[in-house]
Amino acid sequence: MSADTAADEFKLAFYEATKELMAADPDTQEVMVSYGAPGSLDPEDVVAFLGVTSEQQAASIGQRSRDEDLTIEVAISCFRGGLEDQELVCGQRAYQLLRMITRYVRKTDTTVGGTVLWCFLQGHESTGQTDPQLIQQGRVIEITARFLARARIT
Repeated sequence: MSADTAADEFKLAFYEATKELMAADPDTQEVMVSYGAPGSLDPEDVVAFLGVTSEQQAASIGQRSRDEDLTIEVAISCFRGGLEDQELVCGQRAYQLLRMITRYVRKTDTTVGGTVLWCFLQGHESTGQTDPQLIQQGRVIEITARFLARARIT
């Protein structure tokens, strides 16, 4: 594991794994996966890997190793032009993408490329409706998910 922090390695590995995950499925090949804020909002579906927080605590005093708890924020945004019937379409799609990512770190690659000891969905939030200022352009549902991981710093 890392000598000082695993934050950057973890974020990069999680981003790359999600990009590969989306590209491998014909239903999600068009999903834009971005490291940080997306440069364009043209794709209908976006997954953005945003901020990371880190907290460290002693793991074993004898060897000065530390446990690092990392929380990464992942934003999912799904847009469809149209009226209120598209609100449901966007909501279902956003949660489909969240479930894909969650399942990946919970079952497929629990160490996110060996960068952490474990990783799982800690929580998420969504207003569940289109912002009234955007409603004339179409419908959009956004989810902000927080994934918690633990790394051993040696």
